[in-house]
Amino acid sequence: MKRNLPFISSAILAALAVLCSNSKAICQDKDSVRHKAQVEEALSKMSVREKVAQIFIISISRNPSEATRARQDSLIRDYGVGNIIIMKGSIYEFMERANYLQSLAKIPLLVATDAEWGAAMRFDEYLPYPRQAQLGRIESGAEKLLYKMGRNVARELKDLNIYVNYAPVADVAPENPGAYSQRAFGTDPKQISVLATAYMKGMQDGGIYACGKHYPGHGGSTVDTHYDMPVLTNSRAYMDSVDLYPYYSMFANGLKMVMVGHYSVPAIDPSGNPTSISSILMNDVLRRDQGFKGVVITDAVAMKGLTNEKRGPIEATLGVYKAGADMVLMTDKPRQCIDAITEKVESGEWPVEELDAKVRKVLMLKARAGFFDKGYDPRVVNLDKKIASARKRDYRLIKKMQRKMLKSTKPYLAPVGDDRTLILDKAGK
Repeated sequence: MKRNLPFISSAILAALAVLCSNSKAICQDKDSVRHKAQVEEALSKMSVREKVAQIFIISISRNPSEATRARQDSLIRDYGVGNIIIMKGSIYEFMERANYLQSLAKIPLLVATDAEWGAAMRFDEYLPYPRQAQLGRIESGAEKLLYKMGRNVARELKDLNIYVNYAPVADVAPENPGAYSQRAFGTDPKQISVLATAYMKGMQDGGIYACGKHYPGHGGSTVDTHYDMPVLTNSRAYMDSVDLYPYYSMFANGLKMVMVGHYSVPAIDPSGNPTSISSILMNDVLRRDQGFKGVVITDAVAMKGLTNEKRGPIEATLGVYKAGADMVLMTDKPRQCIDAITEKVESGEWPVEELDAKVRKVLMLKARAGFFDKGYDPRVVNLDKKIASARKRDYRLIKKMQRKMLKSTKPYLAPVGDDRTLILDKAGK
């Protein structure tokens, strides 16, 4: 596979910095004195276990059993879990559940979801935007359209008090994707850099946190990390010029969160460990080499690319934490994992300063979103009206995108699957 792209140089980084300084995207976003004071006040009132729980994200699925509800209630009320991710289902059901869980939380919950192509990815009440593989076919005006999409998606998620979208996907698809997911914008790292950055800027200018994923990138592999761990054999120079390429632009333009995937990349970490438990990847490459200062989470800890018969959920969670992740997403045994990290910190084996640094990042996300301001209400109200307004906004932009795609001469690289927008080729068939 040939990619005619240069190794990322300091000159390119400098150029991106200039671009950032001239952009209305939030590049520096220096934390205000007020926000810092809010964070420190909240941190000072927490026990070690509450601090640990504040960095955990638990999933809220549809129709949970009474036992599941009781466990979730206890994790938030008694342990102090600080974050939830909402999965697929009825928005009315989820918002009722989220409102109740918010009432149990000492500190408002930071709610996240996967809305790569809009709230419709999780909630059928909304209109679906075209998938990334389709958007990558647009031949003119795609950057502007992706920015507008980001603004619209931010509005519909903020209506639901969802402040984190685990998007955009910045993976570079293999040149012959076959059954590869529709989640990638395409095979060209330069194009992906432009589109992912535009979508990210739209969301963050709209007031929610974007999360680039799945760092450092699939590396051309079609192995699904839900079921196994891919081994990426590309060189570090190749990774810089292809898979890591889109992140340089997103970082320069103020991306607030990064999700690390579950891969083995021997050119980066010769141990063969998954990137999600690699301190070399998170600290040496992501933070030092690429200069990322934001929040690092990993893909779901329960996925088989990380947690398997050799590495159970507690060991995997401890590995994620120690490697440098700031937040822990969807482990199978959150209570036991919280207790395990708490024991490490309380015994002095792991420094409390390291824990405090992670918690400060999470609390700062909440402070910037206004969670600590007087009068902030995490409940969702007037849902019918909000959905109707979102559908009107989204309809106009989706139709404009579809007209652009109908004119495209680019090949459609991904299978249709259950894509409801159904723009497949020039004839629209």
